[in-house]
Amino acid sequence: MAKSLLGTHIEPSRICLGSVWFGSELSREDTFALLDAYLEAGGNFIDTAHVYAAWLEHGVGASERTIGEWVRSRGVRDSVIIATKGAHPPMDAEKKIGRCAKAQVEEDLNESLGRLGMDCIDLYWLHFDEPTRPVGEIIQTLDGFRRDGRIRSYGASNWTTARIEAANNSAEEQGLPPFVANEPWWSLGAAARGAESDSATDEAEDPLRQWHVKTGLPMIPYSSQANGYFGAENVAWAKNDFRGAPARAKSFDSPANRRRLQHAIDIAEEKGVTANQIALAYLLSQPFEVFPIIGTSSHAHLREAMGAVGLKLTEEERAALFS
Repeated sequence: MAKSLLGTHIEPSRICLGSVWFGSELSREDTFALLDAYLEAGGNFIDTAHVYAAWLEHGVGASERTIGEWVRSRGVRDSVIIATKGAHPPMDAEKKIGRCAKAQVEEDLNESLGRLGMDCIDLYWLHFDEPTRPVGEIIQTLDGFRRDGRIRSYGASNWTTARIEAANNSAEEQGLPPFVANEPWWSLGAAARGAESDSATDEAEDPLRQWHVKTGLPMIPYSSQANGYFGAENVAWAKNDFRGAPARAKSFDSPANRRRLQHAIDIAEEKGVTANQIALAYLLSQPFEVFPIIGTSSHAHLREAMGAVGLKLTEEERAALFS
């Protein structure tokens, strides 16, 4: 088990379970079965959001409500960490600018508490930043909800590191608790995307990773498995000299990621594990705490991901992934 995140009541499992489709595209019965399997495998950290499935007919609040029903039916409230997110932009907004005024955050928070059927949320994320709003004001808002018992701790999702750092500096100046973690888009595959994706990016050239190394702030990344880029389907594709690209290859495919996939396969075969486990082990082997969020409806995939816990990569093996 990892060290407890600041403000939470129990130690979080190293693999966090995401829940975008819980209670909507994944039925209530299947969601309950998946959550049971996750708990049995040693998981206790569940991530949801106020906005999940809001784009589906009858989807609004489905994830939070289903998780809350499962927690009550199993009597596990004191042994799980529930994280949810608020302040998401309106669904029809052109720009991803958060709604971080106190009244807006409070409205989302109260709705989430009602859906979950809980008095307190363990970790509350601001889903997006509102860059023109002073960070000191935002921290005061969140601390007010902490002091009145509606949340235990708070974090930032989809914020720039500069704004997180400014917020935590402001919190220190005010004598208030800071953001306890960052929830960004990050994975082994993410480091190779973009204009420089044809080059073999060294870890030291990954600014997000370097900031976390410097600050030591825990990271809870979504898209931790690079949309399945290191999964079995793409492993077969790589072993076929990258002929006939599967659909899962498209969003993360680049020359650098093809090399990274091949290196992950090589290391996995040496260790007797899967390439996807190597991709997760890369995150778990950082010099700062990382709690990857996985999204799945498959029990086999869940077991595979949980099997990455305890699998450590040496500095040499991490470096080999970037060669």
